[in-house]
Amino acid sequence: MYRSLFKYILVFFVFTGMSFLHVYESRAQPLDFSSFLIDTQEDYLVAMFSIDIEEFEKIQKALHDGNKISMICTIKLKRHRTLFWNKNIQEKTIEVDMAKDLLSEEYMIKFPDKTYTLKKLQEDSFDALFENISIKLAPLEELMPQRDYKLHIGIRVISKDVPQWIKSTLFFLSWDVVPEVRYEKEFSF
Repeated sequence: MYRSLFKYILVFFVFTGMSFLHVYESRAQPLDFSSFLIDTQEDYLVAMFSIDIEEFEKIQKALHDGNKISMICTIKLKRHRTLFWNKNIQEKTIEVDMAKDLLSEEYMIKFPDKTYTLKKLQEDSFDALFENISIKLAPLEELMPQRDYKLHIGIRVISKDVPQWIKSTLFFLSWDVVPEVRYEKEFSF
C-alpha cells in the first residue's frame, strides 16, 4: 500500500519538476519601439518614437485581401501618486487607417494629419512611415516640477471590416491583425 502511494507521489513530483524545466519558445514582439524619447517643445511635453513592425506579413496579407485595418495607438500620461491611484493628466488616441484601393491597386495609409499612397506595399517603405512619430502630450503648465510621471502606450492593429454583431456574438475571438503591445515609461519632471 505504501509502495503504490510512494509511486504516485514520485510520479507527481517528476511531472511537476519537468513542467518547470519546459522551455517556452521565445518570440519577438509583433510591434516594437525604437528611439523612444520624451522632450519639451513649444511649451508642451512631447513623446517621440518610431514603431518597428515585426509582423509585416500579417498586415500585408490583410491589406492584399482587401481588408480595411487600423493601427490604434493609445497614449496616457499619468502623475504617479503614492497613496492614491495615479492621476490622469492626458489621454490621446491616434488611429492610422490602412486600406487597398482595389481599382488602382494602390495602398492608402491615412494618418490623422496626412494621407500617404504607396504603389507597392514593401516593408522598407511601410516602416519609413512609422519613423519619428511626434505626439504632443500636455502643456508644461499642467505638470508639477519634481514629480514622477508615467507614460503608458498601447498599440494594436485591428480589422475594421468585422461587423459589430459578429464581434458581440463571438466575443471570445480576437479580431486583432497584430495583438496589442503595451509599453510603460516612468520619468521625473
